[in-house]
Amino acid sequence: MQRKAFPNVMEQPVMWGRHREIHQTDEYKAIVNADTGKIFSIVSKDYRLIRHEKAIEQAEAAIQGNPALGKYRVVTGFYNDGGRMRRKYIFPEIEVKIQEGDMVNPELQLFNSYDTSWPFIVILGAFRFICTNGLVIGKKYLQLKKRHIFNFDEIDLKKQVSTALNRFELQTNQWKAWASRRLAPSTSKKVMKGMKFGKKALDEIEQRIIQESKGFDDGFPIISLWAFYNVLTWYISHRAVSLNHRVEMEKRLRKAIRTY
Repeated sequence: MQRKAFPNVMEQPVMWGRHREIHQTDEYKAIVNADTGKIFSIVSKDYRLIRHEKAIEQAEAAIQGNPALGKYRVVTGFYNDGGRMRRKYIFPEIEVKIQEGDMVNPELQLFNSYDTSWPFIVILGAFRFICTNGLVIGKKYLQLKKRHIFNFDEIDLKKQVSTALNRFELQTNQWKAWASRRLAPSTSKKVMKGMKFGKKALDEIEQRIIQESKGFDDGFPIISLWAFYNVLTWYISHRAVSLNHRVEMEKRLRKAIRTY
């Protein structure tokens, strides 16, 4: 764990007033980077600070407690000067074959923030390795989401991850169905509407779909739902302007395609 990459956060009292009329509130406190003076957020007195380092320790303890996951590689991203963190653990030793030459691996995503934009979140989903910018497919097997007002040490994350891993292993048939199911125009329209892409993005995605398609049927590209989904995740992976943007786009995609 590279601790130097994390901001040195601390809690500070919140005061208000001018000159000699300075007051301190007992109802709120500030979350501050002690090294830079940056104020990440003003929170209630009940807010419990979860440091990025502590969240990582919990996640990695859960991983170590599930030896079936095997070795992993890590990708860590920050936004807002470290005020938000996403850390991904990808497990290459567990593979699910969707079709010939097309494999997916479990992936655990850990979210935490000091600016209150993200609660503490753990998602166990799946990862498709296509290039150095990996693609996240939409099925989730665990989503643990907690506000910063709970006792962090009471979470049995090890058990949660173990249960989610079992569900991951049961989903191969659904993924294979995606690979053999043709994308319908109505499905494409509904998903693209949910993504809220701009015109430039729509044009680039359309060109990519044409490249991946096997021809046309009545003017509509012949492409599987699986291939369509991965075109969208390819776009998010390569074109998102920031970690914050990418996380938001991935969230929209999971919501848009979850019923399929």
